[in-house]
Amino acid sequence: MEPLKAERVLIVDGVMDDPRAAARADRLIAALQPDTIEHVDDARLVEVLQNLKITGSGLHGMYREIDPVVIFNRERLDETDEQARARIEAHPGLTLRLSGHDAFHWRHTGTAKHRAESGWVCTPAWQLHTIVGCHYRCAYCSLGYYVDIMMNFEEFVEALPRLIADKAPRQGLFQYDNATDTVSFEPEYGGSKLLIDFFAGRKDQFLELYVGKSANVDFMLDYNHRGHTVCCWSLSTRTQCGEFEWRSASMEERIEASRKCEEAGYHVRHRFSPIIPVRNWRDEISEMIELLFANCTPDVITFETLRYMRYGRLEASFDLDLLDPEFVDIMKSDTRESVQSGEEIPPEFRRTIYRHVIDELERVSPQTPYAFCRELRDNWEFFAEDFARHNQHPDCYVCNCGGYSNPGHELLCTTQVIG
Repeated sequence: MEPLKAERVLIVDGVMDDPRAAARADRLIAALQPDTIEHVDDARLVEVLQNLKITGSGLHGMYREIDPVVIFNRERLDETDEQARARIEAHPGLTLRLSGHDAFHWRHTGTAKHRAESGWVCTPAWQLHTIVGCHYRCAYCSLGYYVDIMMNFEEFVEALPRLIADKAPRQGLFQYDNATDTVSFEPEYGGSKLLIDFFAGRKDQFLELYVGKSANVDFMLDYNHRGHTVCCWSLSTRTQCGEFEWRSASMEERIEASRKCEEAGYHVRHRFSPIIPVRNWRDEISEMIELLFANCTPDVITFETLRYMRYGRLEASFDLDLLDPEFVDIMKSDTRESVQSGEEIPPEFRRTIYRHVIDELERVSPQTPYAFCRELRDNWEFFAEDFARHNQHPDCYVCNCGGYSNPGHELLCTTQVIG
């Protein structure tokens, strides 16, 4: 497990009743070295989280060290929706996830309703979701203050055949996990091995293991995945990794981890996410793309720019001297009154970034398909000729984590919009 010092560990009632979860707790406690360990009920859990010391906007900002509160939780597979709602109503602040009811998670972005309301192109899917919280301290993120970990993983995997049959029988690719860089907790956690083994036995279904900004993959190189696991990295430029993604693996380390996994027979994919326009961002993006394809052969590349930050938040969270001056000026002078969440960088500048990324991908690896991640249909149409070279279209495309973007196809028209 990558180094992470916990301020305290909270063990939710019932976790230690399962011997397998108790053994997992012992392994993680040895790695986390918490100052205190406390057994908690719902009321005490909410009390602790409501008293977390979170400053300003809640984003980490630059070079922030945080010792998180770590929660050993459990998925309530035997509890009804009505019972969960009753607990949440009785304890305001207890979310669906904290209540133990979100490990099999529905991502609604990309449904017909969401597309109509937002203009975004995305693909809805059922995801596997057992950890919220992260080792890293990215300046633009807020996932470092607490970590919520589902401990009864074996029980969850035993329930997966029923959950998939009931809710997602046709889905081909299941992302795990989208709220942490999951392998950072391995091998002590053991969740990656359980899921890799599970999907190795699924004829037409695949796991996407979100490696994210980590390079911690040596533990899994000899797993018998049978070609049914996709490893996905969030790849960033040299300056972004070192300055804005504090404590994460470097650009070179992430690419080397990808090379190792590809050599071990895993499918590998990369997302440039989020793209932050640092000084000399064009040269740094070109360097990143060249180094990636000199070492790996990813199935597909997706990309998106920085989100959820207008100028005030940008100024409070970043060292502006490290950013492209044109970008800073554009953000500072942006006078739009109504900006949809996620579209804070003006679309003209996003297109400038995307033009460079697409041109460099076509120059370095013209056979590799690419797609936007959560981008407006207007921008898909603006770059329609580029996407068409790879048979990609906003209503029919392959991306990193779409539920129908699983390997085994010709990476052409495999995505479905379902609502």
